[in-house]
Amino acid sequence: MTKKILAPVIIVILGSIVIAAYGYFYLFVFRKMNLPVIINIIIILIIIALIAALIAVFVQRVKELNEENEDDISKY
Repeated sequence: MTKKILAPVIIVILGSIVIAAYGYFYLFVFRKMNLPVIINIIIILIIIALIAALIAVFVQRVKELNEENEDDISKY
């Protein structure tokens, strides 16, 4: 059971780090361009939304793994 959940956990952690790194990069670049604060707020909200979506999909996947029947493979 824990082996099945290990891969999604690693993917969520790495995905969140990558999304946060991209967001930090864009914020850093846009600060140098002196864009309005609203642009920075929008970027932060997009980053938060992407990470939240990643976590929501992870929770959904864990529920699927918990409900999965070991005999499902015999159907195919």
